[in-house]
Amino acid sequence: MRTHYLICLLAFFTITLRAQPETSVSSFGWTISANEAKGTIHISYAHLGDLLANVRLQSKTPRGVEPLEHWSAKSAGPNILAISSEHPRMGWQFEAGENWLKISSTDSGALLTANTPAPPERLVVRLIDRQGAPVNWTGTNEVKSGYGGKMTINPSFLPRKNAECMYFSLGRVSGSQFHALFDRDSDTAIDFSQGTVLQRTGGDPERLELTMPVEGNAIVRLIPDYYTKALGAPYYQRFDDTVFKSAPMVWSSWTSYYEAVRQEDIVRNADWLAANLKPFGFEYVQLDDGYDRDADGQHYWIENWDKTKFPNGPQWLAQYIKSKGLRPGIWLVPNAYAGAVKDHPDWYVRDKQGKIIRDYNTPALDSSNPEVVAFVKHLFNTLDGWGFEYYKFDGEHALPKYIPALDTSILHDSKTDPLIVYRKRLRAIRDTIGPNRFIEGCPAGTPLNGIGYFNSYFTGQDLYNNWQGMYPLFSSINANAFLNHVVVYVMPGEGLELGPRMTVEEASSKRPPIVIETARTRENPMIGFGVTLAEARSLVSYVALTGVAYPLASVMPELPPERIELLKKTMPTLPILPMDLFSRGTDIEWGTFLKTQADYYIHNYPEILDLKVNDAAGRHDVVAMTNWRSQPANRELDFATKLGLNAGDRYVVFDFWSQKLLGVFQGKLQVEIQPHDTRVLFIRPLQDHPQLAGISRHISGSYSIRGVSWQPQTKTLQGVSESVEGEPYSLTIYVPSGAKVVAAQASAGGMNVPVRQNASANELTITFNGQRDPVEWAVRFAETAAR
Repeated sequence: MRTHYLICLLAFFTITLRAQPETSVSSFGWTISANEAKGTIHISYAHLGDLLANVRLQSKTPRGVEPLEHWSAKSAGPNILAISSEHPRMGWQFEAGENWLKISSTDSGALLTANTPAPPERLVVRLIDRQGAPVNWTGTNEVKSGYGGKMTINPSFLPRKNAECMYFSLGRVSGSQFHALFDRDSDTAIDFSQGTVLQRTGGDPERLELTMPVEGNAIVRLIPDYYTKALGAPYYQRFDDTVFKSAPMVWSSWTSYYEAVRQEDIVRNADWLAANLKPFGFEYVQLDDGYDRDADGQHYWIENWDKTKFPNGPQWLAQYIKSKGLRPGIWLVPNAYAGAVKDHPDWYVRDKQGKIIRDYNTPALDSSNPEVVAFVKHLFNTLDGWGFEYYKFDGEHALPKYIPALDTSILHDSKTDPLIVYRKRLRAIRDTIGPNRFIEGCPAGTPLNGIGYFNSYFTGQDLYNNWQGMYPLFSSINANAFLNHVVVYVMPGEGLELGPRMTVEEASSKRPPIVIETARTRENPMIGFGVTLAEARSLVSYVALTGVAYPLASVMPELPPERIELLKKTMPTLPILPMDLFSRGTDIEWGTFLKTQADYYIHNYPEILDLKVNDAAGRHDVVAMTNWRSQPANRELDFATKLGLNAGDRYVVFDFWSQKLLGVFQGKLQVEIQPHDTRVLFIRPLQDHPQLAGISRHISGSYSIRGVSWQPQTKTLQGVSESVEGEPYSLTIYVPSGAKVVAAQASAGGMNVPVRQNASANELTITFNGQRDPVEWAVRFAETAAR
């Protein structure tokens, strides 16, 4: 029926149309303009501006793809633009509707190409696939402690295609498996029809080349309020990363010390972090719970510091951390305060029996009371004056909304929506401390009612010190990575355990008794502390390649050299963005992953994590392949179907953790992965000259590279690298057959830097010691006689 209608239109227009320079229709926010003289079409939409520019209509024929020539356009209604042509004889129709544009053609081989504007605020993404496998995006469970609060659960779906893959971007990237854009400024998704290919061609960095098959019909859909209505986030506000351009790196005292932490523990770890990781970008040392409890376990925050454990007090501690070039942080529960119950009983929330409600065993405050907000401002003015720069908020939710037992009738302001009251309190805190202080919120997941005020969200459960105890970290990333750097940074856990395996008995001689006892109560059976080296690789790989906050909690001076190297090669964090804008689902109940052995725990963790990179080091994929089970695994990596690379092209593959060139591959690669290990591969398109294959400095394969280029006239590969002074820095170069190295040299600050070479077959590695200034390096080649 549709085809018959279009053929009739074609006949009508062939007879009656008179060529006009430009024909336009505007409806439902769409504007479609056709310029017959230029043979192009332009499509825009209200607040989004240009969506498709320089649209060209084409047809696939036995002779190849042929463009439409000498076509005519006419409005066929208030929302329809019709186009007809004689060579080839075709009819096209563009029909605008509310949040959709339907493109139809009489030709089954019809093809549309266009330029798609893609500025930095418009991301190439995969959207939620509602025909995929259903999962739950599970939210907060902090409110169930005796007050009858409910979990927050939002539906999500695993994609039908490549569900085992998870995608991220660093720079302006594309791939054949992505046919949607997300506009960060307006929270609007732009979904092109299946089969559409979006590619960056290297010309204009803010433009994508779009190819859309129109086999009868094709649809461009707009999904407004994507995060709030499609995904279920309570608020949307584009994350402002002007101050914090990437997620923080934070050491927390909690997992290794719990409330037994002492001043000497903070000093010892701060000294180590400053000496070992500060040169690699490490920033924050955060004191967790245990500094101010009274005899009943209640908190006072600024007026009851434990002088036995912290003899020099909070201001001295903050300034000591700063003296090491690091930034001090502190844990607290701003919803609660024990110091005003007697003098200000009206400051507190109560249940219907008149009993004060507690948050973290501390009387909880009524944030609708202006006197309470004034006190909270005083609290943060004091902490800020002492020198703290990072604040971890716990027990953080709008109490009247999530605690049904709370008597809302006695609130100072019982008429205002509790979420509005909550956000006003957060705004008061932010106004007090300013934009340069980092705030981490800890409601253990959604709802994210503090979006716009928090810099990060702790979106999982507490971790503890072995592989099984790290599962909440993977679950947090798995479930919440779509939030990261779009609305807030994701804090996946209170700290990685990277120390070697040790028995409970060994740990008992090294850790406070409360650490041992807490682990015993959480895990059955108790299997000890620490992780294998393979497990440590998986932990740092997943944190570094997803762009989430980098949390540490080990007793840092106890780490052996090979574990320290893992940290050095994965810091600092980078401005990575998610390409999968949906939750993969999670189960954050303790009983599921903490009492189920890893081999029997069913989860949706990805087997392939693909970070697509486009920056000064060029375009490449960083592919992490993880074996979640306790037996070795053999996996096949298909470049086209899993990574969206060109099936017929050849690629240079470098193994980052082993620092080895694996060779040149086309189509597929077989990978063997040891138990709980993660292989990290750099995959770069093969060039017709020597090319950079890998670096030792950073797991991204790009950080530290300011630029790299091939000079054909002199047959020289050259670049500029930033290094850490005194640390070895290596570049691995793929050398095609028929080329040989003539000379390798490096300089920094006008001085020569000694270079060491190691060559074998098609692999050349040059190494130099890191310098304070950027290092300019160059490798000159010559052709062999055989070539």
